[in-house]
Amino acid sequence: MATRALIGYLNDDGTDFVCTYNHYDGYPDGLGKALENFYNDEDKAESIASTGYISSVDWDTGEIDSKYKEEPNRLKLSGNFDEEDMLEIAGKVDEYGGDYGYVWFEGKWHVLKNRGIRAMAEDLEDAIGARTNPDNDPQSMEEEINENDYNAKWQEFINENRALDNMWAVYVKSLVNDIRLNGVADYADFKEEDFVEDYENYMADKMDS
Repeated sequence: MATRALIGYLNDDGTDFVCTYNHYDGYPDGLGKALENFYNDEDKAESIASTGYISSVDWDTGEIDSKYKEEPNRLKLSGNFDEEDMLEIAGKVDEYGGDYGYVWFEGKWHVLKNRGIRAMAEDLEDAIGARTNPDNDPQSMEEEINENDYNAKWQEFINENRALDNMWAVYVKSLVNDIRLNGVADYADFKEEDFVEDYENYMADKMDS
């Protein structure tokens, strides 16, 4: 009985997927072994995935038996490596009637066992999507941490200055009240630095009390 499979190649940016149908011996100890031994680099993986139709691949030599001349299938994907893209690839495995799917991406064959389209999509997303997801990128995470740290420090600065503003308002109110009760004579010769010094003394008294 034929063990059908898909052989696919996904380019680095995740926008182009080319695949071919494999009719016989598609299980990991057959086709999987041949792919690992004879098609385990970028150019060879893309080449076999672009064959169009394969009857079988010899496990011992890697020789392709292709009785029919057919064009490979191509899928244009979003490049987001998200659930929708993975479902497209898994759907093609199922469309072929494949018991297995072999997807080359970034230097490795990823093996899918057909347990249903959604299950295959989840397996592929775990293998491919999770490690290419921008949200999990170390640089993005570091930038987010830095941004959070900046926001925290900025908020701290605002809070500190808000407290100073409040104390300045209390000082000015005290100053106005003193002038109202005792007149302006004590402050007639004050310059800016004198008011700053008076404010600092006022703050020191508040801290000590």
